[in-house]
Amino acid sequence: MRPTTRGDTARRTRAEQNADSGRRLLKALVDLVAEQGYEATSAAEIGLRAGFSRAMVHARYGTKDALLDELMHTEYEQRILGGVDDASAGLERVQAFVDHLGQLATDDERLLKAMFILSFEAVRGSAGVTPRITRWLTDLEAGIVAALTAGKNDGSVRADLEPASAAREAMIEGFGIAYAWIVLPGTDFHAELARWRARIAADYSPPA
Repeated sequence: MRPTTRGDTARRTRAEQNADSGRRLLKALVDLVAEQGYEATSAAEIGLRAGFSRAMVHARYGTKDALLDELMHTEYEQRILGGVDDASAGLERVQAFVDHLGQLATDDERLLKAMFILSFEAVRGSAGVTPRITRWLTDLEAGIVAALTAGKNDGSVRADLEPASAAREAMIEGFGIAYAWIVLPGTDFHAELARWRARIAADYSPPA
């Protein structure tokens, strides 16, 4: 084994520093989006909130939108889309999307709220937000369609279900729950998810 050199230590230190600065910038973005929305947040604010200079986001990522891409890919998409086991029965795969939302709400509620706020902000046609949210929602809906289609083949989903229509209805219901959680005080997100999960089982399962 090659002995560790001072240069190796320096490189590891730089890598650790880069990883730490990335985490701090992502957290600052999440906090600011949760507080005031994405469009109202500047790259300079993100850098300052993270404890760096005003130019840090541009120096590290080039643009605020590139930092948003990093947030959506590493902190959200992988935890929602990437955690579904394709070997599971189709109905279980659909329910897994709901379960992962509940787990994310437990693990990092502020992140999930920030992502929902980004989704709601997309209706304004923001050049920074809308295409990214549209892409993510399209991928999520396609994942539900695929799971329902697999469920019809494996018998866990009723044979007469139309996957595309059911997936769109599930998306609409999910965002209704998210909106109520963000806007209406006292909304129990986990309880609403549990009811949604039960409705999915009741509506999509084949007759007994």
